[in-house]
Amino acid sequence: MAVFVMGFSGLVAQMLLLRELLVVFSGNELSIGIILANWLILEAIGCFFLGKRAENIKNKIETFAGITILFSISLPAAVYLTRILKIILGVSIGEGLGFLPVLYSSFLILSPVSLFHGALFTFGCKVYSMFFTQEASSVGKVYVYEMVGTIAGGIIWTYLLIPYFHAFQMAMGIAMLNFFVCLVLLAPYWKTGRPQKIITSVAGLFLFLSGYLVFAGGVDKLHHLSIKAQWKDHNVVHYQNSIYGNICVVK
Repeated sequence: MAVFVMGFSGLVAQMLLLRELLVVFSGNELSIGIILANWLILEAIGCFFLGKRAENIKNKIETFAGITILFSISLPAAVYLTRILKIILGVSIGEGLGFLPVLYSSFLILSPVSLFHGALFTFGCKVYSMFFTQEASSVGKVYVYEMVGTIAGGIIWTYLLIPYFHAFQMAMGIAMLNFFVCLVLLAPYWKTGRPQKIITSVAGLFLFLSGYLVFAGGVDKLHHLSIKAQWKDHNVVHYQNSIYGNICVVK
């Protein structure tokens, strides 16, 4: 289940940030290529450099859960940073960004999400081999399960998430799903030592906080505040995502 959710979450995170960045970059094919290239490069860096430590780390399940928590926290933060990016860069609302600002700003915003998600694959392989088989085929099985999650994510993204939920609802929903997976994964081990108790408590705390934000309307307030900041000096009449792109009507 954890590997399936990893693939599902990666696809939704990638498409969510891609769409949000395209709004800021007044996107075209070149912007899409830069964003996806940065995503793939960062995933590979996370998989190799961060995931390489999986060989030497003793508490692999706890580390996998910890990285999952970091990935989940970084996704809503990346959405918010994307929406205030022009304010940070000192660029006016109607002004387009050049090649270099698109390159380095998308790289920086995507870095936490992509690096942590890339590391999850390597740690996922190690955790899977602990429960099932030590053979090299376990890597292939993890890849297949992740791919199934990715395919499911694409279908759900298109027909459920985009038509009915805004960006922060999706980001926080993905975070809640991953926090829950961490609790399920660590439940049999939470009494065995301090690291297990700490990670389990952190996952439970963030699940409670994210659930409170979702059901108490906090994510809706954050959504509207970020849109107001993104389109400063403009009265936003309507804001909506369609399956083809983002629609914002301002006065």
